[in-house]
Amino acid sequence: MAKIVIIDDQEDSVEKLSFLLHKFCGNLAVSGVANSGKDAIALINKTKPDIVFLDVEMDDMNGFEVLERLENTDFKVIFTTAYDKYAIQAIRFSALDYLLKPIQKNDLMAALERAKAQTNVVEKQQVSGLAEIAKNKSIQLERIGLTTSDGLIFKSVKDIVHCESDRNYTLVHLVNNEKLLVSKALKEIDETLESSGFFRIHNSFLINLSHVKKYVRGDGGHVIMSNGKEINVSRAKKDEFLELFSKF
Repeated sequence: MAKIVIIDDQEDSVEKLSFLLHKFCGNLAVSGVANSGKDAIALINKTKPDIVFLDVEMDDMNGFEVLERLENTDFKVIFTTAYDKYAIQAIRFSALDYLLKPIQKNDLMAALERAKAQTNVVEKQQVSGLAEIAKNKSIQLERIGLTTSDGLIFKSVKDIVHCESDRNYTLVHLVNNEKLLVSKALKEIDETLESSGFFRIHNSFLINLSHVKKYVRGDGGHVIMSNGKEINVSRAKKDEFLELFSKF
């Protein structure tokens, strides 16, 4: 039976999550609850859980700082947070999972299924930079975690030339003609990179504006990327692209 701990300083949030886990997840056991970052570190070290539900914002330290202060992160983590753009962007950059409060049954079940399918525990690379981004309200992280069939791969954001939709997956084109098939839809990649100089130029393409070599006029026109790829600009996106590109 998988062991779970809940880290949250809001009693109502703890009660609701505990209720949902007890009612719908009989194969999971809640091994403990902590209401502060300090107590969270002690609880995790003591119980050695399989899955940690970790609140992003607590009075003494945030969830990111908790992970940074742990020597071992040999568990899977699901962050819980009220909507916070910067926290969610940081979590996405690191390819970690999260649930929005108030937590709903279907979202919880889906997150647990993802955790079950995930073979890797939390890596130090995923933790690096999370606390800094939340503290400074900056979402210009340099590296992004990409989930592939081979596992989690970290790449520099500036090395991504463009991303191409492949149904529920995304083909990420990198410099030196390297390609990665990522198990995320293009919409999710777009939401993660939207504040890092990327633009959804077409329903099927997301481009790094730093890698645009040329714009060729036409009905919608098309761009030529640094890897030689020609990508059409959708007519609906043309004006927005030209305005943005002129500033870039």
